[in-house]
Amino acid sequence: MRYKFSLILVLFFTIAFCKGEKQSLEQSIISRFEKVDYGKSKLSFSEFANIGGYQKIEEEEIERKSVGFDIIKKHYGNDYIKFQVNFAGIDASYKDDILPFVEISVRCGEGERFFGFGEWADYADATGLKREIWTQEQHFGTGDDNNPPRPFGEVSTYFPVPFFISSQNYAFFVSGYSRMEFYMCDSQNFWKVKVFSDNFEFFIFFWNKKPFEAIEKFTALVGRQRTPKIWAFGNWLDQVLGQEYVLNTAKWARENKIPASAIWTEDWAGGTWRTQDIYSIAGWDKQEDKKLYPNIKELSENLKELGFKFLGYFHTFVPVERTVYQDALSIGILMKDKNGSVRYYLHPAEGKTTLIDFSNPKALNFIYENFERAAKLGFSGWMADFGEWVTPDIFTYDGKSGWEIHNMYPYIWAKLNREFWESYKPDGDFVFFSRSGFTGSWKYSPVVWQGDQNTTFERLDGLGSIIPMMTSIGIAGVSNVGPDIAGYTTLGIPSDKELYLRWVSICAFVPVFRTHHGTTPLLNWRFDKDSETTEIFRFYATEHMKLVPYIYKLSKLAEEKGYPAVRHIFLEYPKVVRYLPEKLETIEQEFLLGDSILVAGIVEKGKSSREVYIPPGKWVDYFSPSSKYDGGDEGRFLEVNIPLGKIFVLVKEGSCIEVFDPVPHTLLSVSDDVKKRYEIIDINGTTIKQKCF
Repeated sequence: MRYKFSLILVLFFTIAFCKGEKQSLEQSIISRFEKVDYGKSKLSFSEFANIGGYQKIEEEEIERKSVGFDIIKKHYGNDYIKFQVNFAGIDASYKDDILPFVEISVRCGEGERFFGFGEWADYADATGLKREIWTQEQHFGTGDDNNPPRPFGEVSTYFPVPFFISSQNYAFFVSGYSRMEFYMCDSQNFWKVKVFSDNFEFFIFFWNKKPFEAIEKFTALVGRQRTPKIWAFGNWLDQVLGQEYVLNTAKWARENKIPASAIWTEDWAGGTWRTQDIYSIAGWDKQEDKKLYPNIKELSENLKELGFKFLGYFHTFVPVERTVYQDALSIGILMKDKNGSVRYYLHPAEGKTTLIDFSNPKALNFIYENFERAAKLGFSGWMADFGEWVTPDIFTYDGKSGWEIHNMYPYIWAKLNREFWESYKPDGDFVFFSRSGFTGSWKYSPVVWQGDQNTTFERLDGLGSIIPMMTSIGIAGVSNVGPDIAGYTTLGIPSDKELYLRWVSICAFVPVFRTHHGTTPLLNWRFDKDSETTEIFRFYATEHMKLVPYIYKLSKLAEEKGYPAVRHIFLEYPKVVRYLPEKLETIEQEFLLGDSILVAGIVEKGKSSREVYIPPGKWVDYFSPSSKYDGGDEGRFLEVNIPLGKIFVLVKEGSCIEVFDPVPHTLLSVSDDVKKRYEIIDINGTTIKQKCF
């Protein structure tokens, strides 16, 4: 058939350059846009073991045509160049899995590097890589030749974002929720983006001195993460297995002077031992598990008295074995396939399960009622888990296919949680934390955590993955982050002391310091496993609590400008690309907390030293200020010793950092009796001071 199309590119641009520089850069970038292809493809998908979170998408192109990249310019505003792409007349059928596509090809600049695309476990630097913009369960496996990322041989992500920053002073963003594929100068001299839609917009932002300029403009467009109450940055401990265990953990923390302001538990609605070692949680239900938590409201009050907020757990599933399932089924709010039947999945812990169709107005009342029922038990928030499992074969109440809403579902999930908590606690005294997400969902999620790492040192799915995940999502402006300490999934190897202490030391210098029991809670190493572990854990929990004023300030900066707290070296020192790709692994395994603190830990088993990149300028050892380092004008690389229990942290010379002095044990108020009984300091017993280096 004959296609009718329009390609309208409306340009709006930035600012920070003088007129000549701005026009020169604009012309340079636009001149690289080579061509536009459009057409349609037959897509198919398969699930790994009927687990909806793992989806392998395969494509068979049916038709493709090319057009030149003719540009119609219109100057508008100060922040970006906006391109509107609209191809009408492509004969697509979502029900038959036939989707339109538009592919844009852009010539790569010499030595150009690309950073971002959301949260990725391999690298924040995506040069030469494929980035699939399709939210999924994260891959698992070491990623080496003998154990490639499973189940499909490629890395995947909970939180893709179709936004990247180029080392050559521009950034690129595609709006909308369609499936997309980026190929970043992998085998040809082009980077390409293929969008499975016939109508979308994309944007170019420019930056001059530092890439933050592009992040600020991008987040002004899509939204910024908001700052929760200060207690949310004040250390979270975990516990499961019942009311007595949770309360004893709180008392243990106070008796051992472990600073913490929250305790969270996953099994408030139930838990079962799948094997002798593996413990599975029930997720959520109409009421708490009375055997595990005979008086959960009393537990909440006891925790409050000790200076802890109490956090719980929710996910997106409705397991058929839960009492809540019959309610959801009877009012017709469950996801259905193209034939009108309820779409079921196999959840590894919950068994046969399904999803709520949030496009059905009845579903909103249903989920809000269940949220409120749980909140009244005494929770101040919860883990808002999952969101990645919508398969392409579903059709929603409002007529959209899974192809159209897959990437939208985690956004909706975060939005629903936010709207509930804002109505239930208008004073903002809550926090929930999200695993999955998409463009802009962070404006609803107070905290984003990095998902389910293995309890190992694995590079792509263990301790080795957490720094790239935090720095890559930071490029999208996501600031309030923090992974599970020390991993979640145990595939035969529980966490040990070495792993635990390495993980703790790194997380002391990220915004949210939160422990996790993992899938084998009685085998995994914990803060109370032995006296040395408790001593080192106390040290790093104290260091994190000391830094909360600085972390809180960074969160406020993210809310105001979109600058992340955990920063890839490239964001502050963009000339570091001169050392890439040769020094890629070294640079990817360190980060900046704000602009003043450089953090480099050990992420490999059995190692006690590593190479570190010292950025330009003079730096001071955070723990031993008499030790100083000079990065010169271009930065330098240095081998440093980092024994178990230690971490390498530098502060930019001349910097002043806000800290608590003395360090409180909780960021909440407690009674004089509790302070005297446990000899602790609460939020009222401390002040914020400047610590200068």
